[in-house]
Amino acid sequence: MDKLKIILFLLAGVLLFSQCKKDEDNWVHCIDCELSSWVGNFEGWGDYYSDDDSTITIIDVPTTVSIENTDETNLIITVSATDNFSTNFFLNKTNNDYYIEIPGSGKSLSLTLSKKGNDYKIGGTAKQYHYINDTILYLDHSISFEVIKIQDN
Repeated sequence: MDKLKIILFLLAGVLLFSQCKKDEDNWVHCIDCELSSWVGNFEGWGDYYSDDDSTITIIDVPTTVSIENTDETNLIITVSATDNFSTNFFLNKTNNDYYIEIPGSGKSLSLTLSKKGNDYKIGGTAKQYHYINDTILYLDHSISFEVIKIQDN
């Protein structure tokens, strides 16, 4: 009988705690957001990776993403990891997709735009790399980040 009480007590505890959930992040992919949703300054944190002179560095760093709209469809995207890394990308964006993929032979960028109410968040990865003997891809720097759009007051 005591074992049954213990099992029922444990089961009740498990059921009770399984009902206590942390509030979910209500971020959703920004489906059909206009180009202006991407434009602005975003700040947050990123995981920076570097492999210089056979010394591997992995650190958590403040990260900014700045997106400028130079005309109706052209964007300049700058990704910076404070004191460690900065790179620019140019893109002609003619659709309202919630993601951006920019492949390249020396660097690449992947971004995903999410929205929660009037707030915007970008998650992504920027990489710089080179090839050794035209066959082996060598990653020099990368940053994986989440940044929130700074609202203009």
